[in-house]
Amino acid sequence: MTFTYVPDSPDYTVYQRSLLRLLAGDAVADDGPRPDRRNYADNELDIFLLLENSDLNRASARIFETLAGEWARYAGSYRLGPESEEMRQSAEFSQRAAALRAYYGYTTSDELGSDGGESGFVDWTDTYREWVGKF
Repeated sequence: MTFTYVPDSPDYTVYQRSLLRLLAGDAVADDGPRPDRRNYADNELDIFLLLENSDLNRASARIFETLAGEWARYAGSYRLGPESEEMRQSAEFSQRAAALRAYYGYTTSDELGSDGGESGFVDWTDTYREWVGKF
């Protein structure tokens, strides 16, 4: 796994990747936001940027959405005594992602980013209510 964090790098790719790490709270090697304190690899950050057409704010929203999914597997593990921090991570990352998406929108192009990447706000409120109402 390659971890690069040089926020003042003259190399635009390294600079952009470093800014994305900073926004996602992934700027310290071996102390990342993923389970087991893992960091995202450089190529994973490049994929997030590709999927969001190099928009740093939308790419960081996608990272928080991904983190919510990674931490969700811990949401069902209970133990006696005080609630563990791991159980709340998924909800916290999900709320952060939702806030970023509400402010910065979604990439409306296809997933490979070949359509110019215009931002658009998609209101999922009714869909969410319908889905949650089924349970």
